[in-house]
Amino acid sequence: MNGIFSIMPDFLRDPDAFFQSIQKEDGVKTKAVKLAIISILCLIAYGFTVGLAKSPVQALSSAVKMPILFLLTMVFCLPSLYFFSLTLLRTPLRMIQVQTVVLAGVSVTSFLLLGLAPISLFFVITSSNYPFFQLMAVAFVGVSALIGVYFLWRGVTLVEVNIEDSKNKLSKRILMLWFVLYAFVGTQMTWRLSPFIGRPEDPFHLLKPSRDNFYVDVIHAVEGALNLSSSATSWITPILIGGMCLLSAGGLIFFGGLFFGKSPKRQEDKAHLAG
Repeated sequence: MNGIFSIMPDFLRDPDAFFQSIQKEDGVKTKAVKLAIISILCLIAYGFTVGLAKSPVQALSSAVKMPILFLLTMVFCLPSLYFFSLTLLRTPLRMIQVQTVVLAGVSVTSFLLLGLAPISLFFVITSSNYPFFQLMAVAFVGVSALIGVYFLWRGVTLVEVNIEDSKNKLSKRILMLWFVLYAFVGTQMTWRLSPFIGRPEDPFHLLKPSRDNFYVDVIHAVEGALNLSSSATSWITPILIGGMCLLSAGGLIFFGGLFFGKSPKRQEDKAHLAG
């Protein structure tokens, strides 16, 4: 257990040094184990908190399912990132290095969710509006995941510093497409493992996804939180779908700017290696 609870503060204080140590294969397996453990503990705490909105039994269920959600998503998506990088870019990285970088992104998301758990607990105690709480949980996870993705991108650009400039743009395109795939797998996994919160009037279900999908459930939650009448749903749904598409496009443009923009640190590392 030595160093497990200090790995995240140390990582966040100097992420570049952490990723460079992965690139040099300095204690990679130990770092991967510590990141996995701290991610699981943080996600258990957050899952338990949001599940309390329904019942203690739901809290225990969500505490187990929240780590499964993130780790299973990583397990399903990690091979595609590694094999595409190995085949198209001939990256020198080993699977354990790629896995550790992805775990770093997951651990940032988990750590942020742990910080948001007290706010979630406050609304568990003071609010009984299920659609509002559902939207708040989706927003917390979404924002935390975006920040985690940023650290993941930062890590990949640092540990793959030896990739030739001619392959740099291809590497960023592959990474961008992988992020889109990662997001879709994550949302589908969220839907299949639902409920994480559960409607107060419904009996407890370990697994009971709705008849629709994750995105339709979010739209229904918005309608419920705003107390929209049945007549309003005929026009609000297209607006919500359009808004979600615009937000997705804006996110892709933002991260596209990050991906295709030059990283000063990366250029500095290349110059240092060349020297």
